[in-house]
Amino acid sequence: MMLSRIEINPYRRETMKALGNPEIMHAAIMGSFPSFGREDGRILWRIDTLGPSTYIIVQSRTKPDFSHMVDQFGWPESGQKWESLDYDRFLGGLEDGQVWRFRITANPVRSVPAEGAKRGKVCAHVTAEQQIGWLLQRCEKNGFRIPEVGGVPNVAVKDRGTMVFNRSGSRVSIGYATFEGVLMVADRKVLRERMISGIGRAKAYGCGLLTLARQS
Repeated sequence: MMLSRIEINPYRRETMKALGNPEIMHAAIMGSFPSFGREDGRILWRIDTLGPSTYIIVQSRTKPDFSHMVDQFGWPESGQKWESLDYDRFLGGLEDGQVWRFRITANPVRSVPAEGAKRGKVCAHVTAEQQIGWLLQRCEKNGFRIPEVGGVPNVAVKDRGTMVFNRSGSRVSIGYATFEGVLMVADRKVLRERMISGIGRAKAYGCGLLTLARQS
C-alpha cells in the first residue's frame, strides 16, 4: 500500500471547480493510475486543509503519478513535487492497545423504512451529535474504540456539509463529516482491513479514508 499527498492551489479556477464537484476530483485522481485494474483494489482519497494549505491524500496499492494534478491544480511553473510513502510497514505495525490520533471524512447516513419498499431510504445525519453517534456505533466492527475524557468520547466533528453535483444527468447530494479524535486499536487485523477498504459509503467521492498519527 502507498499513502500519497500533494498540495493543491485552492485559488485556481480548475481547483475550485474540482473541489465543488467530487466527480471531477475522482476522475483526476483515477487519472494518476493509467493502468488501474480490479486487482489494484480500491483507491481512497480525501481533501485535507491544514492551516493555509490544502492537500489531496490518496491511499492506493500502487504509486501514483500526480504530474497532471500539478498541471491542473498545483503550481506547474515551480517544478512542484509530491510525497508517496510505503504504507505496508505502518499498517503491519498496528497492535492491539495502541492509541493514535485519527482523522476521517465519512458519509454518515441511516436507513429510514419506506412503505412498500424492500429497502429503506438512505438519509444523511445532519447534526454533529447524530454524526458522532453514527461513528461511535461503528467503532467495534471496524476494529477500534474511542476512549472517553471526562465521560465524553474523545472525538469531534471538525467540518461538515453537503456536496451537491450532477452525475449522469441526475442531481446528487452527499452529506459528509470530518472527524478528528483519539482511538485505541481493539482488533488490529480488522482495523487494518477497514483502513485498506474504507469505512462507510461514498468512497469514490472523498469519504472513507481513515488515517492515524502519533499523539503529540
